[in-house]
Amino acid sequence: MNMNHILTVKIFTVAGQLPTIECDDVLLPISDCVNGSFSGSCGIQPGHAPAVFSVTAGLLRLSSQGKLLFQANVSEGFATVENDEVCITVESAQQIA
Repeated sequence: MNMNHILTVKIFTVAGQLPTIECDDVLLPISDCVNGSFSGSCGIQPGHAPAVFSVTAGLLRLSSQGKLLFQANVSEGFATVENDEVCITVESAQQIA
């Protein structure tokens, strides 16, 4: 994979930090900032503009070149994107095999 086209994803939970994952696509469950209800998923790819997201309980998926690398059910929290680094902070993340 071309190093210029990857995201570095860091996931933080109450239990600690999960291993850092490099991928080229993040599908993040997000909530509406007005009422906090589920509003869908946001796709994040390399070059994404800096952003802050409100994460809702749901399915987080990380993939690279179309191949699923990691998926987990996450609790509510928030995520930031800046300089191809995605930091996700949630209370829990239960990895799905």
